[in-house]
Amino acid sequence: MVRRELSRLRWRLLAANLAVAAAGVVAATFGVWLAAPGAFSDAMVRAGMMGAGQGGMMGGSGPSGVMDPLLSAAFGDAVGTAIWLGLAAAVVVAVAASVLLATRLSRPIDALAAASRRVASGDYSRPVAQGAGELGELAASFNAMASRLAAEEQRRRDIIGDVAHELRTPIASVRGYAEGLEAGVFAPGPDAWRVLCEQTERLGRLVDDLATLWRAESSDVRLEIGPVDAGTAVADARERHLAAAAARSTTLSLDVEPVWVAADAVRLAQVLDNLVSNAIRYGHDGGAVTLCLRAEGRAGVISVRDDGPGLEPAEAARVFDRFYRVDTSRSRAGGGSGLGLAITKSLTEAMGGAVAASSPGAGMGATFTVRLPLARAADTRHPPKGLSQSDGSGGNGRPQRGSDRPTASPHL
Repeated sequence: MVRRELSRLRWRLLAANLAVAAAGVVAATFGVWLAAPGAFSDAMVRAGMMGAGQGGMMGGSGPSGVMDPLLSAAFGDAVGTAIWLGLAAAVVVAVAASVLLATRLSRPIDALAAASRRVASGDYSRPVAQGAGELGELAASFNAMASRLAAEEQRRRDIIGDVAHELRTPIASVRGYAEGLEAGVFAPGPDAWRVLCEQTERLGRLVDDLATLWRAESSDVRLEIGPVDAGTAVADARERHLAAAAARSTTLSLDVEPVWVAADAVRLAQVLDNLVSNAIRYGHDGGAVTLCLRAEGRAGVISVRDDGPGLEPAEAARVFDRFYRVDTSRSRAGGGSGLGLAITKSLTEAMGGAVAASSPGAGMGATFTVRLPLARAADTRHPPKGLSQSDGSGGNGRPQRGSDRPTASPHL
């Protein structure tokens, strides 16, 4: 225990400061002992010569300029006494200054060490006091890290609760119908099988979405970044959702320019499917959804605009959070898992892009914008052989063998 205490930074700083002070004192002492007698003797000789030149002689040296032995001994005693007194004063001042400096320097580091132990035990509530200089910057970085860890811990707890809540409804439905069929309350028939199939599909979608989100956020998702004809990808996404739009009398329109982006074709299709199906679901019956594509600077910008209920500023900031729903009852009724936009954000960022939501206000619709880097001109002239720009397959409309890349599906 004593050895561990002595190894702490405070005592090491104190020892280092004392060592520096001791080295300075020793150097000064030897310098005085070696240089003082000779310097004093030379001074006396010069004084004697000046006195002789004025018709007299100083009493400290003879005609030969040699210092009187008694005077030399007295001078040595005086120098020795002065050195010991100075040494004692230097030791007291050095120890006091070293203790003060070591304590002041080690205090914020001790606070950081205590805070790190609290964070390791799961306590993120007490930040470290921030000072000036490098230690202040270190404390600020530590507080930011602790804040992010606290946010991640809260997100972990939230997602466990959300997943449990999402699983409860379909599991309860399946269990209820299974028990009813076993007890003879329900007769096996098309309605019972339809409900069971719908709930198992809902469970499957939730599991698939969770797996996709986990892979995207952990950078474990396979990406094949290459030149993608964004105009074709947007047009294909529109074609895939014409039936869903027709069911709600929604008009799907295109406003695209020829733009090639550097992206993964399959993941881009998944992003577009999520956004388009989301716009159709939240738009008004008989409304309109517009898909736009533009080149802005070094990015290709894809926007999906609807005329639905719109978003408040707080909702626009949270709409990409896991399991967040603006209209909870409507989303669950539509079979959405609440993960589609979170997946969209993770996949877009994994491809080097960004996604954002905006709305003029409640009742004025919303616009979701995806920004992806433009493909190099040389790549657009020579796209990868055998790769369909619309589906990322090997030319036959199916994913390549051995790939974990799913076909695009509007899971929300």
